[in-house]
Amino acid sequence: MKILAFGAHPDDIEIFMYGLISIYKKEGNKVFTMIATDGSKGGSIDNKLLSKRREIEAIAGLKKISKPTFLNIPDSELGEDSRHGKIIKKNILKIMPDLIITHSQNDYHSDHRSLSLLISRAVSHYVPILYCDTLMGINFNPNFYFDITDYFSLKREAVLKHKSQNPTRFVDLFKLMNSYRAAQCNAPKGTYAEAYSFIPSFPFSDIRVLLPTSLKLRPFSIDNKHGFL
Repeated sequence: MKILAFGAHPDDIEIFMYGLISIYKKEGNKVFTMIATDGSKGGSIDNKLLSKRREIEAIAGLKKISKPTFLNIPDSELGEDSRHGKIIKKNILKIMPDLIITHSQNDYHSDHRSLSLLISRAVSHYVPILYCDTLMGINFNPNFYFDITDYFSLKREAVLKHKSQNPTRFVDLFKLMNSYRAAQCNAPKGTYAEAYSFIPSFPFSDIRVLLPTSLKLRPFSIDNKHGFL
């Protein structure tokens, strides 16, 4: 299969999707990565210098997955120009993936929301779309959980390549978030999971055949004295 991970900014794929795309890569699928904006507003240095620096960081961060395609739409302006949707559609159709992974339409960041909407409008009738978790899971209701424990250290390594973004803060956040998502499945301590949402729509009502095995729910044990454990 061909899988497209599509992030709004140069570090989004690593923070929100890296575990799942690592699973796809390990299973022998062709994984493509695409970044919509130039990331030029994500710091205090000159926009052009920062944009170039973030491109280099993204290439390093995604090195073990694929070489990313950069659309270089101005940061924080995604969706403000009617051409943006056409650019996005054109680049997706060049790949014609079997599945797109991108941001939720309820995400905290305007560029994330805009990218999600633009992708949906452009190709949702061609390609099914899987939405990744939001930062700390706010306004997000997942229906798929994937065990990324075996890839957690690689995810951390990838995020830390983004030195211009003070990346340790994101490592702390997704460590907490991925632990919490695993705990929602009653997984053992030390397990990490990424959570995703799929919204069925014609002609894609069920995409389970396209997905890796979801994290198994671990049933509670019952103690006659104390109840559920």
